[in-house]
Amino acid sequence: MMDRRLVFDMFDSKFDLKRHPTLGEEVLKEVMSLVSSGFTGRELSRFSKTGDFLKALKLLLSSERPLIITGFFVAEAGAPETDGPMGAAVLGRALKTLEKRVLIATDWRCRGVVEAASFALKGPKVFIASKPKHILKFNPDLLIFIERPGRARDGRYYNMRGIDITDVTDPLDDALSLAEDFSLKVRSLGIGDGGNEAGMGNFLQKLALSAPEFGRCLSVVKSDGAIACDVSNWGCYGLVALLSCLLKEDLLHDEGEELHMMLAMLDAEARDGKTLKRSPFVDGLPLSLSQEVVSRLRELIQKYIKEGRRGGRPE
Repeated sequence: MMDRRLVFDMFDSKFDLKRHPTLGEEVLKEVMSLVSSGFTGRELSRFSKTGDFLKALKLLLSSERPLIITGFFVAEAGAPETDGPMGAAVLGRALKTLEKRVLIATDWRCRGVVEAASFALKGPKVFIASKPKHILKFNPDLLIFIERPGRARDGRYYNMRGIDITDVTDPLDDALSLAEDFSLKVRSLGIGDGGNEAGMGNFLQKLALSAPEFGRCLSVVKSDGAIACDVSNWGCYGLVALLSCLLKEDLLHDEGEELHMMLAMLDAEARDGKTLKRSPFVDGLPLSLSQEVVSRLRELIQKYIKEGRRGGRPE
């Protein structure tokens, strides 16, 4: 295991992570092939670049008080969806292991599901927020939005079926603009798979051109770093895998824990965001597929640590 402090100290404003000797282009592309391949057919992940993952790693490692915001309420099902909380729990636990003062925030509608996922993984504490000021009272230096609705051009919130979900969405993404109003130094990272999530405003123009039918739904909320992935949970898993390779320390969960989180969420009445059913699916994809992604990421981590790779080359 690499000395964490040595890595953390390198992350100043001028540090170029891409030149870091322990993380080469090869592992970046391997991770992206698993979590941002575009196989789901959504337009967003095709805009994913290695530089986006590098920026995200820098934001994560340079933060001391990261705060994760997740929870997407499915209006038609009357319950939160399965995508988001598991990714938040996995990334949150990894940051907790790295001795970051990390918390997870969600609204009261999504509380049970988000708490269930984090508790199942022994992840960070979850607290309830209904207003942006509730987020900022913890003095975060990084806000991480994971599958959380972001405002569209008209100031309202939409799901990717074009349904207005403003009435069931607390405006937690407004924490960014509120921080700016008070000149607070808060960075931001968005992780999403559709384009209607907070932080995905970075891809707004490209998405509006490539998928104009979704134009009304797309979020205008930008972030300092944005990860476009096939499934938001997977984007989080990919980042944790990269952190593991960088630090030579296994921080990722396993397939059994993936199942444990899912069962806990279903007990809390979570629904699949696509089928709207209370079943072990994420965005219409069976849990076994998510477990396969976890398994392959774990194989990559173990291979990378075992071979002691530096810049994609064995020592």
